[in-house]
Amino acid sequence: MKTILLVDDDPLIIHVYRGPLQRAGYNVEVAEDGLMAMKLLVPLQPAVVVLDVMMPKMDGQYVLQYIRSKPDLQGTKVIVLSNAAMADAGKATIVQNPDRAFLKSEITPKELLKSINELLGADGN
Repeated sequence: MKTILLVDDDPLIIHVYRGPLQRAGYNVEVAEDGLMAMKLLVPLQPAVVVLDVMMPKMDGQYVLQYIRSKPDLQGTKVIVLSNAAMADAGKATIVQNPDRAFLKSEITPKELLKSINELLGADGN
């Protein structure tokens, strides 16, 4: 079972996306801020990180830079999922080459699942 690390400080976002991803057969772990995500990345070795940009303690830009700098995480796919994607911080994160980037307000759980399946080469639901 592949693991997805869902990194977001908004409990509603966690609730909206976690259930559909679990029902699709993924193990979904949650980090409520960037610092917690950094602590979980190497032990979990997630196949995909769904990453918010604007978070307390450490923002998504630094988490993405960390993922890209660690040899142990080179195979990890990153999907930036943020309402800040069009703000300056979001542009900086997108420059760091996530595998995909979406506005939270414009992607449904079904579309996120489809994107994850495509990144992992899995069958779409």
